[in-house]
Amino acid sequence: MKKLKNFFIHEINSLKNSVSKTEYILWWLVRMAMLYALIALLFKEPGNTNILLLSLNLLATFTVPLARILLFPKRILKKLSFRTQTFLDIMIFLGSFLGQGMEFNHKITSYDKFLHLVAGAVILLIGNELVDMFKEYDDKISPLLRTFTATGFSFVAIALWEVFEFFVDYYWPESSNQAYNISPERDPFFFKIFGYGAQNENQWAVFDTNVDMFCAIIGAIPAAIILATYLNKKNNRKNKSNTHKTEKEKVNI
Repeated sequence: MKKLKNFFIHEINSLKNSVSKTEYILWWLVRMAMLYALIALLFKEPGNTNILLLSLNLLATFTVPLARILLFPKRILKKLSFRTQTFLDIMIFLGSFLGQGMEFNHKITSYDKFLHLVAGAVILLIGNELVDMFKEYDDKISPLLRTFTATGFSFVAIALWEVFEFFVDYYWPESSNQAYNISPERDPFFFKIFGYGAQNENQWAVFDTNVDMFCAIIGAIPAAIILATYLNKKNNRKNKSNTHKTEKEKVNI
């Protein structure tokens, strides 16, 4: 029992050390907000079919901690940063919790397109965090290559999601995703740009896929630029620090 207690204390301390104080506070506030919304919905509409989805969303906000505790190989998963969960939380909260569970996709104009815009940037940042799992190669990866890797991860994830949406829509006609196809009422701005080429409603889904990917790419581009700038500055500071240490060692000798 004491060993288990020490393990959880170690994990909580690891969480505190790997994220900023503000991020740590937000880390728990998001979960509290989701729990409050879930309990409120449970009392207000106990038969609501979205309750299960919202509950799974709340559980998903502990994906990284649970993976670090339960799954194998632990040698790899122990390197999975808690900041990865922070970025996952953004997607879970904005996408599945608010978009699907609280039905923002239906209630807010172009909310689905906003999500894809955010997703392009956030998934890129998740890709960057995954690179940290291989820190033994960190010195050999240039900021540009690291940014390129994270961007590639984002683009692949975006493409795979659209493939997933296609198969869900194709084999499950009752899928709620059908409701998010681009339309003049729901996405007037994007439909004006992309949708008027469609001759009938059956072609709107094709345009929806292209708009989703377009939004994700637009979101990923500034994120890639910011990440490359940040990594380059970080690398320069590290090089200056190493140079200073080397010079100091020479003086001491």
